Amino acid sequence: MDAWAQCELPPACICDCSSSGPVDEAVEFWVKRLDFDGPPWLMRRHLRGYCAWTAADLCDHQANRRRLLWIWACNCRDGDSLLALE
Repeated sequence: MDAWAQCELPPACICDCSSSGPVDEAVEFWVKRLDFDGPPWLMRRHLRGYCAWTAADLCDHQANRRRLLWIWACNCRDGDSLLALE
């Protein structure tokens, strides 16, 4: 597991990225602020498990960074402090 997957997100990030309504700008901000990244293949593999994106969609690493941070923030809001990447 990568270092970024072992730490908790800042509370402000969780709040900004998991609030109701569109959060695209907040997620983009936090991806840049946290320098949120990881191995592209690992992100694709994890996101594939949600069955929400096509294989073509998952080829966009920048979008995957945003998707994964958004999911992680929502999980943290729901009480899961870590993002478990298999």
